[in-house]
Amino acid sequence: MKWWKRLIFSIISLVIGYASVNYLYFAFTKLTDASGSAGLYRPEGEGVMQLVGAAMFLIYFVVLAFYFWVIRRSSPHIDIIEEDAKTGEKKVKKKYFDIVLQIVFILTGMIIRWFYVMYVYIPSLM
Repeated sequence: MKWWKRLIFSIISLVIGYASVNYLYFAFTKLTDASGSAGLYRPEGEGVMQLVGAAMFLIYFVVLAFYFWVIRRSSPHIDIIEEDAKTGEKKVKKKYFDIVLQIVFILTGMIIRWFYVMYVYIPSLM
């Protein structure tokens, strides 16, 4: 993959990781019905919101799967065929560098957002 494509995918991955912390938190609160009310459970209200939270999680993973598919299509894959010295059996080793790199950038964006929330946003509320 050319350096400018890798740079664009890296910036997109950082933004996805940074924004996904809030999105996943919001989806989790909908899924678990964390509205703070300890009253009677109403399926027509809370049950629908739990389905919305579950759908939000599924949408997130579908978007990530599509994003990784786009990265995989954009990067050239040259598989390495290695031969075992003892048995003579041929093995195909696939290259996943671009996918692993973007996963690392997504996790880095999540960590940056988490540090921002823990050390900037929450202390400013107190």
